[in-house]
Amino acid sequence: MRIGFDASGISGYCGIHTYSRELIRHLIQEFPEDQFILLSTFSKSRRRRLEKEFGVHHNLEIRSVLPNRLALGSSFISLILFLRSMIIRHQAHSFDILHITKPFAERTGTRNTIITVQDLFPLTLDDYQGEDAKKEFDSNITFILEETKAIIVPTEYTANQLCGLYPEVRGKVNVVPLAAGNGFRQDRNSPPESLREALPEGASYFLYVGSAYPRKNLDRVLEAYLAMPEAQKAEHFLVLLLTGVASHLSDFKERNRNTLLEPNIIVLGGVSEEELVRLYSSAVAFLFPSLDEGFGLPIIEAMRCGCPVITSNVSCMPEVAGDAAILVDPYSVDDILSAMKDMVSNPVRRDELRQKGFDQAKLFSWKETAHRTMDVYRSVLD
Repeated sequence: MRIGFDASGISGYCGIHTYSRELIRHLIQEFPEDQFILLSTFSKSRRRRLEKEFGVHHNLEIRSVLPNRLALGSSFISLILFLRSMIIRHQAHSFDILHITKPFAERTGTRNTIITVQDLFPLTLDDYQGEDAKKEFDSNITFILEETKAIIVPTEYTANQLCGLYPEVRGKVNVVPLAAGNGFRQDRNSPPESLREALPEGASYFLYVGSAYPRKNLDRVLEAYLAMPEAQKAEHFLVLLLTGVASHLSDFKERNRNTLLEPNIIVLGGVSEEELVRLYSSAVAFLFPSLDEGFGLPIIEAMRCGCPVITSNVSCMPEVAGDAAILVDPYSVDDILSAMKDMVSNPVRRDELRQKGFDQAKLFSWKETAHRTMDVYRSVLD
């Protein structure tokens, strides 16, 4: 079988990029008799990044055939997207399957197309994404759902959302969960380098990892932390590892300018995966009271590293976390605060969640994701 991917935008650090890379990596490893073709841009540096990312394999081919979206400047993006769709359509004639893993995919009109829909935020969260994004996503997703042979989603929650909005696709939807990479495992022997100077000796910390999108609920996280007793805050800092779109980061920092000056609140930027593992492994708890997620990959990352998790009782979080996390009402600062206090004062509960987290994380693996995805490919060709 020959499976093609648009790999022109999978080098970032958001969940969609991680999913694309890990899925491709494990498909290559698990199915050596099948051929995987990555469509990339003309950029030599992008090709080198892909070669470094995936290595050299007899069943992997990288084709530098796509123009960069900004090749002619921002005024001609529509033209470039049209050209890209035509090129992908032409390339797809040599594929058995074309797997689109990005939400704003080009309209290719190809046969045997499979699409992964990680979430539906632009449709379901108007307050957070804006009307323009909603119209663009709705226009694209309607067309793509009509032409695709199968749809992959990461959770039953997302499947129910999608089928609620588009009942006609119910027979096409397949739930294939995500996973955390093998590098995420407990490491308490190496203290985080990024906190060496900022964290006093003997102090611990709560950890948040992710973007500053409003749906991530960081304002309530800050409010809950500030409401903790001063003695507890002196011993348990709050560490925010912020990633994502620069405009959301700047808006969050501006909105909370004075709060972020608190001496016990530490803001970090991008770190290596090894450092992220150390941050998870040494935290008293991982805070993830998001208002909505497609899967919530950091939950599993934290659990694999032995970090107790505080997450939401809404969206897909209960499905992913099971009984291995403290589930809170993400709209209640008091609920978030109560869970944080529990983690500080109850070491027995922390140890219980740590062990349950290890067990829960074992339910998810990229190997399993790859095999279940291959099952979807084969079902389309049967």
